[in-house]
Amino acid sequence: MQITNFLTSLTLLITLTNAFTNPIKSAAADPSIITHNATYYQTATGTTQITITRSRTLAGLQKGQTKQVWTDSTPTRNRDMWAPEIHLIDSTWYIFYSASGDANGRSKRSHVLRGKGCDVESGDGPDDCEYEWLAELTPPVGRQAGVDGRDPESIDGTYLVIEGERYHVVSAKDERGEAAIQISSLDTGSWTVEGWSVIARADRGWERDEVALVEGPHPLYHASSTWLTYSGSFCGSPNYALGLLHYIGPDPLSASSWVKISTSQPVVSKANGNYGTGHNCFFYSPDGTEIWNAFHATTNSSGSCGVDRYTMASKMSFDEDNNPVFGVPEKLGTAIQAPSGERG
Repeated sequence: MQITNFLTSLTLLITLTNAFTNPIKSAAADPSIITHNATYYQTATGTTQITITRSRTLAGLQKGQTKQVWTDSTPTRNRDMWAPEIHLIDSTWYIFYSASGDANGRSKRSHVLRGKGCDVESGDGPDDCEYEWLAELTPPVGRQAGVDGRDPESIDGTYLVIEGERYHVVSAKDERGEAAIQISSLDTGSWTVEGWSVIARADRGWERDEVALVEGPHPLYHASSTWLTYSGSFCGSPNYALGLLHYIGPDPLSASSWVKISTSQPVVSKANGNYGTGHNCFFYSPDGTEIWNAFHATTNSSGSCGVDRYTMASKMSFDEDNNPVFGVPEKLGTAIQAPSGERG
């Protein structure tokens, strides 16, 4: 009996030792997390700078080593550095983000930065690089957003790969002036994009709370399938939530190739004292065997677009047909088993 009790206590101790609690990062909206060499790297929406925090554990991101990797004095892109995303493309670190500037009336554009002075093959992470501004990812006039294809504004750009082809996905206005998910082919040689094509609109009730919009796309790859998550409704609504698109083919640039899974309700929504659960990303466990979902939320029951939004993380699962299962946001402070392969 004593041996049994000892083993039970030891198991509980090991479990607690390898646990974390949400939130994993305070004041961190629109999170982007990537795992590289068993280390997590996180960035999030900023104002006049982009920072990256690193940690060997999810729990450690809260007070992890943080480094400013970008600031910009260019008057067309020196403010509102929203939703930066870290991507590793062809052994080079890139950061996709949107920004506005004093010189253009705070009009937001999508941009990309390229890391230099770092060696991915030697193990360098995205915070080991210096960054250079590479390009503004806006299509030619006439193939942009809005009624006449002449609206260059876009936010929340992400990087998508389908069957080896590369795409840039953003939130930009459709012909009705409502924010829609739009996609364009991406040439990573010239770093240019072609015309935007709408693949999802705010056409469901839950996507139209306070403001009709869909934004924050992010890819999910599993079992030869591709999905895009997105967020619907105003960011300051407590009902801001995550939706899901499934790519069925054959053409990523065609709306008919994307099926909206979240027709009657979102796939992640407010629960257990967390409100405004949206704008997510996916990342792998350190050993690459698990997919995790990171998203922001707030304890403000009225919702918020402010700095009181924090990052939460939850493990993804998949049903027998390999469809993603997101689960329900846990109450803050709940002990959660750490990602597989995590070593402090």
